[in-house]
This record gives sequence, structure tokens and C-alpha cells, in this order.
Amino acid sequence: MKARSVVAGVLVAGAMAVGGAGPASANLAWCWGDPPVQVQTPTGSNLTVNVMVAVPQFQAKYINDVDVQAITAPDGSGGTLITVDVAVPSTISTANVSVTVKKYKATASATVPGGGSTTLYLDVPTT
Repeated sequence: MKARSVVAGVLVAGAMAVGGAGPASANLAWCWGDPPVQVQTPTGSNLTVNVMVAVPQFQAKYINDVDVQAITAPDGSGGTLITVDVAVPSTISTANVSVTVKKYKATASATVPGGGSTTLYLDVPTT
């Protein structure tokens, strides 16, 4: 009786291990989001722009080669337009980029092919 329970438990554990071995997002992408980009608005306020870059896991060693630049300008209505330029090296096949200013819930995102670049815009109501 006891051996039958042990065998049944081993079979169930084996089935769970095989059934749970499917792909998961943690196995497919590697994210980089540190350090955040600090910008100063035209009126002198400081804002933090969080940049998240996700690449295929096998290309994670190249993620530090992604170049991120941010500049600010008045938006014409009392706020600030933040322009974020992102350049992805050709050693990365594709990158998903997301930029956010959490304080104002402003966000923008894009998919960038390897060797390409994109410009993302955030309009925040900072005076």
C-alpha cells in the first residue's frame, strides 16, 4: 500500500514537471530599466523618466549597448515635452521599449528592430 502511494506521487510530480515546462515570459525576454533618466524641465523642475528595454534573453549581454538620450522643451501650453531617443545596436534582433513618467502617468512605447532607432514623446503638465 505504501509503495503504491509513493509510485503514484512520483508519477503525478513527473506529469506536473512535464506539463509545467511550457514557455514563460521570463524565459523569452530580458529587461533593462536601470538607471532612470533624469531630466530638467524648462522651468527648472526635475523629472524621472523610467526607460524599460526588453530583448530576447539570448541577446541580454548586449542590452547595455542600447543608447538612451532624453531632452525637454516647452510644449506651448505650460507643460513639458520630453523627447526620448533610443538607439538599438545591430547585435540585438528586436527590442521593446517603454518610457514612463510615473508622477504624471505619461507613457509611450515602441518596438525597435536591431540596428534601428526610435523617438518617443511624453507630454507632461509640469509648469
